[in-house]
Amino acid sequence: MRNFTLALAPALVLLGASRVCAQHDMSHMGMPEPGGWTVALDGSAWALNNQQQTLHGGAQWALLDWEMASASHRLGGGALRFTAMTSLESLTLPDSGYHELLQSGEVYNGRRRADIQHPQRLLMELSSRYEHSLTTSLAANVYAALVGEPALGPVAYMHRPSAAMDPFAPIGHHWQDASHESVGVVSTGFSLHTLTLEGSIFNARESTPPHFEDDIRNARLDSYAGRMTFAPVTALTVSAWAGYLADHDPLSPGLGMQRYGASVETETSGPGHSSFSSAAIWGMNVHHHSARLHVHDSTSNQRLTHPSSSVLLETTWHLSDRVAMYGRAEQAQKMADEFGFLGGDLAQLFTVRVVSIGATRAMMQTRRMALGIGGRAALNLLPATLEPTYQTRRAAGFVMYLTLQPAGAGAGTSMAEMDSSR
Repeated sequence: MRNFTLALAPALVLLGASRVCAQHDMSHMGMPEPGGWTVALDGSAWALNNQQQTLHGGAQWALLDWEMASASHRLGGGALRFTAMTSLESLTLPDSGYHELLQSGEVYNGRRRADIQHPQRLLMELSSRYEHSLTTSLAANVYAALVGEPALGPVAYMHRPSAAMDPFAPIGHHWQDASHESVGVVSTGFSLHTLTLEGSIFNARESTPPHFEDDIRNARLDSYAGRMTFAPVTALTVSAWAGYLADHDPLSPGLGMQRYGASVETETSGPGHSSFSSAAIWGMNVHHHSARLHVHDSTSNQRLTHPSSSVLLETTWHLSDRVAMYGRAEQAQKMADEFGFLGGDLAQLFTVRVVSIGATRAMMQTRRMALGIGGRAALNLLPATLEPTYQTRRAAGFVMYLTLQPAGAGAGTSMAEMDSSR
């Protein structure tokens, strides 16, 4: 099935698209419907026992999930696609989220979330996209989303084939792909042979769950972003992006931030009938100086901006349609403010690293769905400056889980399929 990008406009009737579906193969559950529509369903769920046992960790049972449905139709010589994506995490998880050491991002009860991954919103995506060929080699698209993804960042982690089996978000999520649930997005793009150029205006303000109506009421299309993607062969995609996020931080109203990044995604064959899906991602945030980050010391060197970066390497090895192994190595620079510190120099940077490995095996499988069992282990490496806070420089985390996914999820997804909308 041909994949198209998604999104929707500030009015509630919308046309557009986000690269989530452009890079995420939903073909294994696509089905033609009467009237010329093609409907596709996708999703993943993990019921897990999470053990992050350190001073700032914890243990819990948790349900992580996302579900996606799309409907596409040929229209006016082009293609129209509507997409909706949901998650039950805001209903099944504590409001704060699930334990993940060294994770950060968003605000809860007026404080930074630290060592916690926030729940995905109930409505993760509501979008549409129209694409039309202008010549034999040039195509244009328009995209709009009530909730969607602007042209900023790589493919969101839950949709990357290289991360499809991993239930946890990268610790660099808010340096790379955190804008995938923006409330209000309008995009347009052009594709010429192997090159795609996209531009977006969008609302970068963090959500205030569970008050979704406030997110819509306060949304402003005052942030902007652009992305360039090059796919010289079907097994390789290279992207780079830049954007400005206006008023993104509820603890520093009115403040802006720049975000830059690049990614390389590959699909390669392995021994026998196995295959590798891999990604390398770099992201940078440039925070503007604010009263919150100001150090009231005449001898200190105050900076106008506070750059920090992250880098990620990840791969999934599909040994068969039933067995997969995956791994991720990350490094991120995070400010004291992002770790939830309340005093001292909140702009102080800490470099943290995480190495994780995991495996999943399908125990029961039908033509469409697979019930599997798996586990994930992570080693978190902290600098000496954080040892007094965590009482260790090496902290481990372990997860055991049952997972429900489409049969063969992520296996055999070619880059041509992922990029078919470009």
